[in-house]
Amino acid sequence: MLAPMVETELKFQVPVAARAALQRAVATPSAQTLRLRAQYFDTPDGRLAAAGVALRLRQEGRSWVQTLKGARAGLAQRLEHEVTLPAGPVTLDLRRHDGTPAAVVL
Repeated sequence: MLAPMVETELKFQVPVAARAALQRAVATPSAQTLRLRAQYFDTPDGRLAAAGVALRLRQEGRSWVQTLKGARAGLAQRLEHEVTLPAGPVTLDLRRHDGTPAAVVL
């Protein structure tokens, strides 16, 4: 189980004319492209979204990760807890977040 963390997310609007230059600038030997696939979950009445909470399963390469993100902790920051899932069937299990600061939002 990974330790809880606070995520800082930066978003940029890059003009179409500058995208190729930006891609060249970040193309370092250690840079890699990783295809992601995500499925988000909520209650039928949307309570998680209304509270600013996100619950998802995401495939990152060959691994699956379950993530619980709490309401914003500040400017562009959210409380986050991630669990890399064991091999086998991929299932959502809220107990994976038990005992973590992020779990209080559930």
